[in-house]
Amino acid sequence: MGNYASCALGNTTSSFSSSSSSKVILPDGEVRHIHAPTKAAELMMEIPSFFLVDAKTLKIGRKLNPLAADDDLETRGCHVYVAFPMTRATSAANASDMARLFLAAKKQQRRRRRRVKTAVKHCHNGRISPEGEDDVKMMSAGSKLMSLEDIDEFSAAEFMHRISNSKSKKPKLETIAEEESVLNGLEIKQLLELDFFNAFLILVIVLV
Repeated sequence: MGNYASCALGNTTSSFSSSSSSKVILPDGEVRHIHAPTKAAELMMEIPSFFLVDAKTLKIGRKLNPLAADDDLETRGCHVYVAFPMTRATSAANASDMARLFLAAKKQQRRRRRRVKTAVKHCHNGRISPEGEDDVKMMSAGSKLMSLEDIDEFSAAEFMHRISNSKSKKPKLETIAEEESVLNGLEIKQLLELDFFNAFLILVIVLV
């Protein structure tokens, strides 16, 4: 599945971006874009007591696979890396980790909406500036993929409760420190049904 993900993500990136980069989801939920060759150690020095994991390797119930300090962050195509505390080094990925990825994606999506609005305000003669074209394309793709408009919304707390009560056999959820976000009904259903691999494909549509 890793090879398939690389091809799919590469196609996604080339459609909407003029330059490739890797994305790193930091402990506070912020997304760092890495365009130049970078060692994992460089980021780990900025966030002591944390290690990095390639999001494509994440799967509920599977042990986390930390990057070595001298590993390079891949900037060709599209790659997403996630920071985990050292206390999780020997643990397995769980449903709350998936929630963290989606919360980061939602946050990034809100920022893109704001950028699109700004681009429209500064358009000239009814045409959007080149800087805003990629964002408009991305928002269009995201809306077609998610179809979020007419779905009732639930709080992140209720989403976590839904996962904990689902019939799927998943490890016990761990509390994560995230700003309060809102997930709608369709997204909750997707999270309950998809594994990390499929969820990752959706995540990258929003992050790239």
